[in-house]
Amino acid sequence: MSARPLVAVLLGTDHHPFTRLTGWAAEVRRVTGADVFVQHGATPLPADLDGAPMLGVRDLDALLRRATVVTTHGGPGLIMEARAAGHLPVVVPRDPARGEHVDDHQLRFVARIARTGLVAAATDVPAYRRAVAAGLVAGRTDRRTSGAPAVPGLPGDPGAAVPGGPTGPTAAERFGVLVDQLVRRA
Repeated sequence: MSARPLVAVLLGTDHHPFTRLTGWAAEVRRVTGADVFVQHGATPLPADLDGAPMLGVRDLDALLRRATVVTTHGGPGLIMEARAAGHLPVVVPRDPARGEHVDDHQLRFVARIARTGLVAAATDVPAYRRAVAAGLVAGRTDRRTSGAPAVPGLPGDPGAAVPGGPTGPTAAERFGVLVDQLVRRA
């Protein structure tokens, strides 16, 4: 196993290409020497990056446990998976003006949750570089207890219970908790 830090980049499964983020990830690898693994869906993977189009639940869990920094698109499921694994995810929302999605829902969603401190939003290269560098410098820590607010019902919030069986709440249940929290704040 490599002793270098790992940046996990999760693009989800949307059929729109997201080459902007894979390009940024390739730059991180070149500049920092960190290992980078990309779950790239339908997006072509640059030759200098490791990755897979899709990950099963076990492989995703293992990747999140091993990762020093997690970068994801603005999909709530992957954001919640990263948070549940203790990460403050660096989130790059897909932009429909660039052909990365059908509408601007990820831009709006990420802007909203970034204000709560649940994610580090990165909509341009300088913000992405800063957020990833900060994560690499800090190293792998449980970010649920280091400044990012706990989300009721997620691991790290002992006062809340969310259904989900012996393995805890599902991604959909965790997302529901997050939406409820956001609606209450509005």
